[in-house]
Amino acid sequence: MLKILTLSFTLLFMACSSIVHKESVQLSHNKIYAIGSFWNYTQTPMAGLKSASIVESVLSQKNISVISLVDGDEQKSLKQSKIAFLKEQTQKAKKLKADYLITGEVQEWRYKSGVDSEPVVSYSIKIIELNSGKVLFNSIGAKSGWGNKSIGVVAQEIASELIPKFTD
Repeated sequence: MLKILTLSFTLLFMACSSIVHKESVQLSHNKIYAIGSFWNYTQTPMAGLKSASIVESVLSQKNISVISLVDGDEQKSLKQSKIAFLKEQTQKAKKLKADYLITGEVQEWRYKSGVDSEPVVSYSIKIIELNSGKVLFNSIGAKSGWGNKSIGVVAQEIASELIPKFTD
């Protein structure tokens, strides 16, 4: 019994993960969602584009229809402020008659240096109601994986946990 308890605690502390939700919200499948590139705070090129693309894929697995504003050009975000970047995405989403904009920020996207080179990912997801500008949903997740996992797998695991519930 002591061996099982010790093993459980060891596994718990080795697989570090943290998910924080601002508030619980249920969103309708019947609304139009647009997703934009995420703001990249990391030194890793294109981490904002990659994370938004992964969130978009996880949403489609949950049968949520999303209009993609992820354009593959990170250079634009490097030349403007975060406020201008978000404003541009909001305007694009409104032109496409979206009800909500899904956006976010990447805080960490790298492999730890060392023997195992464990992937470490941290990003947030926000859902903004475009008519009011109100942030309806805000959550952040951070996770490190085992040396045999890729950053993409860890990012997908976070997205699956962060995405809010959708109703019919």
